[in-house]
Amino acid sequence: MAKTILQAHQGGVHFYLNTESSAPNTGHRNRYRLFKTENYGRDKSGWIQVGSMAGQELRSIEGGAALFEACEKLFASKKPHCYGHHGAIRGKAGKWEGEAFPTRQSHLKSKLAAEPTCSVGHDVRKI
Repeated sequence: MAKTILQAHQGGVHFYLNTESSAPNTGHRNRYRLFKTENYGRDKSGWIQVGSMAGQELRSIEGGAALFEACEKLFASKKPHCYGHHGAIRGKAGKWEGEAFPTRQSHLKSKLAAEPTCSVGHDVRKI
């Protein structure tokens, strides 16, 4: 399970260093991921894979300004991966959809797109 072990922020830019679990007997001991967010967490800039040596160096740095500079330099040295948003509901809609919980927007859009339309003059109506 990933665990945030280090945070550095300056202004609206935040860096988070998370541990990454690896399979046993793979030869990889400690691996880390460095995440960057901007605009006080509203914009996800991405993440980079950090090796054990670089991760230990980051963990040993004392002081917020020096830590932020080191994170920024390390993040700029590699090509960041896109941050994938995994918070959306996936899977088939259940029987409760639209009753106990509001209808999902993704299903609502696909349902509306699948319905045939009839256009008369300038008025477009769903049949």
